Amino acid sequence: MSSLTIKDEVFKLLEENPYLSAKMLAKLLELSYQKYKFYLWNLRSKWRARVRFEHGSKCSSHAWRGWTLMPSKIVADEALHVSLRIAALEMGWEETRSRNKWLLFRENIGRLQWFKTGRINIYVRKPANYGRASQLLANGLYVLINDVNQFEVMRKEIRFKGAHYVFDAGQRLPKMAIDVFDKSSGVTIKLGDRTHPHAVEVLVHYPDWAERNEKLISQNLRAFELNTKAFEQVTQTLKSIMDFGEEIKKRGNRTRDFIT
Repeated sequence: MSSLTIKDEVFKLLEENPYLSAKMLAKLLELSYQKYKFYLWNLRSKWRARVRFEHGSKCSSHAWRGWTLMPSKIVADEALHVSLRIAALEMGWEETRSRNKWLLFRENIGRLQWFKTGRINIYVRKPANYGRASQLLANGLYVLINDVNQFEVMRKEIRFKGAHYVFDAGQRLPKMAIDVFDKSSGVTIKLGDRTHPHAVEVLVHYPDWAERNEKLISQNLRAFELNTKAFEQVTQTLKSIMDFGEEIKKRGNRTRDFIT
C-alpha cells in the first residue's frame, strides 16, 4: 500500500499529465468520484496555483557583464585621469601585470576593470542584476569622482556585454553543448553540464563585431554632425558675401567715389 496521501498522489499524477480531470483522477486512484469530486477539484486548483508548478522554467541569473566609460571630461584631461588612477591604488584598487596596466577592484558582489582608455568593465556575481552592477560601480568609483552628476552619466551609460542564465529542468539532462550561434548571435546553450546537471544553461554575450559596428556608426554620426555645422558656417559666409555684393551694386558710383 502506498504511503503517499491522496494529495501527494494527485500532484504526482498531475506532474505527469497536467490535463487530467477530477473524474480521471478518481478513476486512476480508484476513488469514488461522487464522494471525492469536490476534494479533487480543489486539489487541481491548488496544483495549478502553486508557483513551483507553473508552466515554464524558473530562471536564475548567475553572472552579468557590462561596461561603461569614464566621463569624457576626465578622460580628456590626462593629468586628472592619471591622478585618479593613482588615488585608486590607495583606496583598494590593484594594478595588474598586463601590458596596458589596467586596474582591478574586487568585492564580494563582483569586480571592476579600469583601462587607460577610460573604459570600465563590470562583472557581477550571482544574483546578478542591473542594481548590483550600479552598486559595484559606486563602491569602486564614486568616492574618486566625487561628483553626483558625472557619476550618474557613467551609471546611465552602463551597457550590456554578457550574462549567464540557468533554467532548472527538474531532472538530470544529457550532456550537450550548442555553440553554433556563438559567433553570429552570441548565444551558447549547455545541457547537463557538470556544474548544473539538472538545468539548461544559456550563455549570451554582445558580439565584438556588433560592438565595433556600433562604435563605427557612432563615430560616423559625430563626423556627420561636425560636417553639417561646418557646412552651415560656409553657407552663412557665402550668404554674407552675396549680401555684400548686392549692397555694392546698389551704391554704384558712390561706392567707387567712397573707395577713391
